[in-house]
Amino acid sequence: MSAPTRSTPESNEVARHIARVAARLFAERGYEATSVREIVEEAGVAKPTLYYYFGSKEGLAKALVSDPLEALVERLRLAVEEEPDPLRSLELVLEAHFAFCREDPDRMRFLHALIFGPPGSGMGSQMKCCASKLIGWTKAAVARCAEAGIIAEDRVEACATVCRGVIVVSNIDFLYGGKPLEVDRARRLVADLLHGFDARRGAGGSEPFP
Repeated sequence: MSAPTRSTPESNEVARHIARVAARLFAERGYEATSVREIVEEAGVAKPTLYYYFGSKEGLAKALVSDPLEALVERLRLAVEEEPDPLRSLELVLEAHFAFCREDPDRMRFLHALIFGPPGSGMGSQMKCCASKLIGWTKAAVARCAEAGIIAEDRVEACATVCRGVIVVSNIDFLYGGKPLEVDRARRLVADLLHGFDARRGAGGSEPFP
């Protein structure tokens, strides 16, 4: 059964409430281990209410994660293709990842469980496909810096890997370690990645990242 188009988590408070509860349960127990009955009981709604808005548990997961991820992919595309400054483009890519994490931490925990969890589940495979798009646009932003002569052309792959690493670690520190995910973190990280952590570096660089 496919999800109906009557409503989405963005347009209805009841649907948003169900989605928030589901995100927390999926993050705590896993997608496969969480039943529709557990979701509706925790949310305080009847099963037909969940089916009305989402069609099925898979439809709920899609509305919760897949659709927002596609919006994130589009945001990355715009950052890479429409921002004229390559460095600013890379900052916008990192900030888009951080904003997505801040927006709904339980959703992000669920997403981490899908991407880094055991292979084989249908939802996990779908998320891994989306993750490859995220990786692709991050690398594209780094490649723009190489084309502009900001980084060496033979270091694009290595720099993209480091960028992915700081995105994941920053999000994990925020989600599981209680560390802040500041709104200027992307700018400061890009400066440190490209110019190093030397506190003596000249004017024009940002403060060293603590």
